[in-house]
Amino acid sequence: MRFAYTVAGKVLDNQEVVSDGRDKGRDGLTNLALIRRKSRRIIAASLATAACIAGITLFSSSAQASTEPGLVGKRIVIDAGHGGRDGGAESADGKKEKDTTLAVANDLAILLRQAGAQVYLTRDTDTDLTKPSDLGHRQHASLRARTVYTKAKRPDAFISIHCNGSPSPAWRGAHVIYRDGNEEAKALATVMQENFRAYLLPTKRTIDDTSTLYLLRRIGGPAVLAEIGFMTNPQESAAMQTSPYRQRIAFAIYKSVVEYFGQVENAKDELTPATP
Repeated sequence: MRFAYTVAGKVLDNQEVVSDGRDKGRDGLTNLALIRRKSRRIIAASLATAACIAGITLFSSSAQASTEPGLVGKRIVIDAGHGGRDGGAESADGKKEKDTTLAVANDLAILLRQAGAQVYLTRDTDTDLTKPSDLGHRQHASLRARTVYTKAKRPDAFISIHCNGSPSPAWRGAHVIYRDGNEEAKALATVMQENFRAYLLPTKRTIDDTSTLYLLRRIGGPAVLAEIGFMTNPQESAAMQTSPYRQRIAFAIYKSVVEYFGQVENAKDELTPATP
């Protein structure tokens, strides 16, 4: 197969984050604490990116000591789509969406926890969140249970991970969906789509808004559904069955969360008057 686990494109253009002149005009003062926070984010992101490019595992023991200031204490719910009797989309060789989404969710949880976030998974095994009494309406019952679980955690971000499917094997590409009118979700979706383009197999897809998806209609804030590839596309399906590519997907989502909360923090700092 032609796909390779290398990053096509550029290393993070990190220096612009610190030296973009944003602090000019605050009476000529530089917010030293802000620069230090940005520098810590830059170092962490650069190391992770370099490791990804070099093919080094992102789940080494040395990575466990590194926290990301913007993520410390953040409550993040990860929803691995489908599960149990609900296999979701299926590849030509019988691989199921539910297994791919669970593997990526667990990899993502590792990265976020290492960075200091409080992570909750709607499922961490092959279950469908339903009860025996839900027979006949299992899908709706599962969605309702995921919603109840998520709201109870009062998350700062919600990420539902899915794989796509199509009657045609030609359809391909990862993309992110958010609820129409939810600006926080749109911001996270935009960042995530950029990282999907940078780190995953080639995609021409862009973010989509919706007003119909059950979970996104009921969960507010930065809540997105990440369609990480087509189970029915031979190349994407084969890639998603490998651990390195699933870890690459998890890293792309993780990096998106880091960047999103960095944007939120920067926006708050810009609104805060400088100390004379």
